[in-house]
Amino acid sequence: MKLLIIGLPPRATIEYLRTLVFRYSHAACRDIQLIGESDAHPAALVDIEGGSWITMNNIRQRLHGMYWHRCRLSVHILSFWDVSNAAEAKCQVRTTLPGTR
Repeated sequence: MKLLIIGLPPRATIEYLRTLVFRYSHAACRDIQLIGESDAHPAALVDIEGGSWITMNNIRQRLHGMYWHRCRLSVHILSFWDVSNAAEAKCQVRTTLPGTR
C-alpha cells in the first residue's frame, strides 16, 4: 500500500516529505517518488514501512486537508494486490467459512 499525496508545494523535496510524514505520524518512509516535479503542485507516492490499513488510514486522516507551505494537501491510499495480500485473504476466507479449518 502507498499514500498518494497531491497538491504539494513546488519546492517540495523527498527529504521535506519524509520529515512531514514522520512529524505527523511517526512512521518511517521506505520509498518516495515525486510525480510531476515541474508542475505547479506536484504529487508523491509514499511507501510507508510496515504500513497496515490502520496505519495508512491514520496517516491519511492526519495529512488530508492540511495546509503545508500555503498548499492544501490531498491524501489517498492506494492498495496494490500482491502475493502476501493474497495469502492473507485466503487465510481469512478459510477461517470465516463454517465447518472449515
